[in-house]
Amino acid sequence: MDVTGYLGLFGEPGTGLSDAEWVAHANKHLTPNLALLNARFLEGSCAERWLRMSYEPGPGAFNFAQLSGGSMAEMLDQTATHCGSLVTGCPCPTLSMTVTILRAGTAKSYVATGRVLKLTKTNAVLGADLDDDNGRQIATITVVSQLITDIGRLG
Repeated sequence: MDVTGYLGLFGEPGTGLSDAEWVAHANKHLTPNLALLNARFLEGSCAERWLRMSYEPGPGAFNFAQLSGGSMAEMLDQTATHCGSLVTGCPCPTLSMTVTILRAGTAKSYVATGRVLKLTKTNAVLGADLDDDNGRQIATITVVSQLITDIGRLG
């Protein structure tokens, strides 16, 4: 397994990193969809079960003057599932999600905070909130994810 790339966030390589090292490694190996949203992992705590990310989506993420609902859902889903990965050391693909949009997103930058709500041996219930650059809450998500514990399936 390539411990220097994105897969290095999972399994023994990922769980062997401190929280700050995990965040730095994730920033160094952004997936294409995160790069398109100009995402940055800011900070997180495995012990406290949370992760914070920032986004500066480009013009393609907006419908006219506001952030599209799909872009909001993507930012929230990515934050929630990566929070699950930080805490469990496992990839956490989404099985279902419920997004609640509270207001139009008209800002240029956003911060999402993800958290682990519940863990079982095979699934995680995750949540995240999306705030604009003025600190106003824009949207929330609840995600049910599968825990991929067989990391060998990824390689």
